[in-house]
Amino acid sequence: MHARARAVGGGEALEASIGTLLGGRYRVQSTLGAGGMAVVYRAEDAILGRTVALKTLHERYAEMPSFRQRFRQEARAMACLDHENIVKVYDISHDGEVPFIVAECVAGKDIGKLLAGHRDGRLNEKFARRMAAQLLRALSYAHQRGVIHRDIKPSNILVTAGGIVKVADFGIARIIEDDGVEVGRPGEILGSARYMSPEQLMGKEATPRSDVYSVGVLLYHCLTGRPPFSGDVKILAQQHIRKDPTPPRALNKKISSQIEAVILKALAKDPKDRYSSAIAMLDAIDVGTPPWAGRTAEVPRSGKGRKVLLLVATVALLVTLAGGALASGLGSANLALLDQAGEKGALSRAEPIETRESPSAPEISREPAAEETLSHGSADASARPARRDLVRVPDVRAFYDYFAEETLTRMGFEVRFVYDYQRGYASRGVTWATDPAIGTLAPRGSRITVYATPEDYAQPEL
Repeated sequence: MHARARAVGGGEALEASIGTLLGGRYRVQSTLGAGGMAVVYRAEDAILGRTVALKTLHERYAEMPSFRQRFRQEARAMACLDHENIVKVYDISHDGEVPFIVAECVAGKDIGKLLAGHRDGRLNEKFARRMAAQLLRALSYAHQRGVIHRDIKPSNILVTAGGIVKVADFGIARIIEDDGVEVGRPGEILGSARYMSPEQLMGKEATPRSDVYSVGVLLYHCLTGRPPFSGDVKILAQQHIRKDPTPPRALNKKISSQIEAVILKALAKDPKDRYSSAIAMLDAIDVGTPPWAGRTAEVPRSGKGRKVLLLVATVALLVTLAGGALASGLGSANLALLDQAGEKGALSRAEPIETRESPSAPEISREPAAEETLSHGSADASARPARRDLVRVPDVRAFYDYFAEETLTRMGFEVRFVYDYQRGYASRGVTWATDPAIGTLAPRGSRITVYATPEDYAQPEL
């Protein structure tokens, strides 16, 4: 055993070197992160052979018998939250006197890192809506089971490469609050004050509407590039309790008036003036609107295409009536159940179906690499973009259009969509080519035309 306690963020937490076997079962592979409450390790379950995340709490909490008992009870309650958009808690264990949570290890980035990766520190509205929709479904599921998150913030919202949102740290704030453990300096508020509701900052009991407020703050940050309020804890508390936020559209005119209204209602000071539930806020966001609506002028259609569409729709209807499942981007999922649960189709990549012939996709570029071109030089080298301004066009084929747009925007490109059918790609707004072609070196800030299928069938509810 090579584990010992050390000071982390003002308290003692379990320190484990690579190769350490914690709890006689979990072998530490690396450190994923550390904060004021805990350290998170990546580890391998020696029995099941799967990769897990271990969250170890500060030793001061472990020294209290009442806390240890409460911690185990709440951790096992969290383990009962079985939802696609919630980080799964597998078990609660301990090494010596220090307890730790064994959870799903999510391969992805948190919202904070995604925001930091953008030059303007914000996300496009389509991506933010889809992220918020998944987050609200997770919160609704937890609220129905009596669990309030209490600490919604960018670092607790993870997004996988496939576009699936995973909400972490359910119940941790409640455990410590209920046990009356002193956290940090006198007057310090547990959690992230930038995202907390006025009632929490006043020391009142959190409710599901407190989480709704925090989602409003998160959306505000994602779309404007900053939280509605800033300052130290005392100033933040005063602003959350008394000050109205600057309207989001005053900071970013690209935000729709609809989503601005949703954010401002969620940020109401009085909980009674907010959405009554997470699902009510989800309904207001209305992610079901086809993303290509209003861009139909760029969607070329032909009589042949309409005939194929009619044939595909007829086959879909017959299969549905026969009790089967339509494999058009959703594998063998049951579409009726999917619409009710809204939990299964959050991937950015889609399974293909065969449609009509369409013009072939542009060939992947075979041009020399940037370093090769620049090293050989040429007569017109001075007219070419500087090397640092050239970015290779990524492969976004088989992405849903909104996720392809997010990927390209994050790399500094402008994006234009052209919608047309393509053999092998489902008619769900799935991308199948780009111009310039995949692999081409293009100037940062230039426009990329993305070819995608029309959304004749709705994309899965994210």
